[in-house]
Amino acid sequence: MMLHGPPGIGKTTMALASIRTCGMEPIEINATQTMRSHEDVAKLVASYRNTRTIASMIRGDTKTSCLVLDEIDGSDSHAQRKLAEWMSTERTLPILLTCNEVPRIFKNSDHVELIRCFPPKLADLELLFKQDLKVLARECQHDVRRILHRLQYGESDVLPQPVVLTKYTPEVTTIIHQKMWFPTDPILLGYHRDTLDSAHS
Repeated sequence: MMLHGPPGIGKTTMALASIRTCGMEPIEINATQTMRSHEDVAKLVASYRNTRTIASMIRGDTKTSCLVLDEIDGSDSHAQRKLAEWMSTERTLPILLTCNEVPRIFKNSDHVELIRCFPPKLADLELLFKQDLKVLARECQHDVRRILHRLQYGESDVLPQPVVLTKYTPEVTTIIHQKMWFPTDPILLGYHRDTLDSAHS
């Protein structure tokens, strides 16, 4: 399966979320950096003959692994051809590819299902902002970074309300702490008394 579409719309995130939803463990590899020749693909094939990783075996998981090759269109053409040959053979390891533009070798392949990904429509975003912007700002504690993160990746943790350690609200507690340094404070009174005594002597 290959997810393709413009950059920055969440193809990799959707791929990882889909794999975890299906109860599998994703193995993410950036194809642009690791697949420079057909020898690299041969090493990849030799490394992932099993459907379970060593880490999952150590943990005792029974999850099947799924290989995610990200940015496959940035890899070498010879590596792409070798990968297409591997995908056309019988194997137990499922493979999911992501790219911006579909490489020519995969366009007419019978072993790769192409799925076009589209960015969200502007009308959907406007509807979201109109209805939920105030709620979103309140749940993200009015933190712009948390708001952007939640808009991009979905549901995020909501920070709990600050715990009041005294019977006063945080604002009143701050004012009380500031009153410690008013002229009625014993420390300041003692300081003023010593200053006056030294001035008269």
